[in-house]
Amino acid sequence: MLDLNRVVALVLLAFSSGYGYLAYSYHLLPFERFLAVRPNTMPIGLAIAGVICSIAIIIQPQAPDFEIEGDGTVNRPDGEYLKNPQNFNWGQGIGLLVLATVFALSLRVLGFLFCTSAFLVLGGVLLGERRYTLLVPISITASLLVWYLVDQVLTIFLRPWPSWIYQ
Repeated sequence: MLDLNRVVALVLLAFSSGYGYLAYSYHLLPFERFLAVRPNTMPIGLAIAGVICSIAIIIQPQAPDFEIEGDGTVNRPDGEYLKNPQNFNWGQGIGLLVLATVFALSLRVLGFLFCTSAFLVLGGVLLGERRYTLLVPISITASLLVWYLVDQVLTIFLRPWPSWIYQ
């Protein structure tokens, strides 16, 4: 019997292979051929990562139906919590979708740095993180690092500040 993880891995392998082929066969403009980072560099990397991950899932050995605890007792997880949709945490999922929508809509108005930092902080709080002394500096640092990489390293302009500053 096929494991659901392996079926999903096969679908991911097919998708990643097709995505990689399309990314590799993307026709570059003449001036893009000599760029350090081309428009198809990231898609090719994602396709390779997808192929590697899906092959790793396909060839891994079948997991046993039980787990042995540290004290030697045998624990048989039945996975019942996954079978009933009432056990899912729907509030957090819908909350993250709403938060991502608000993030996307306010990105141009409020700027990348503020929106991304606020999204990371509020998303962390929504998911249950309560160590604010770690959450806030890590969120701000991650926002600054992503902005620097996209804007300065990849030379793709990303508006860091609110739009009213530029007028």
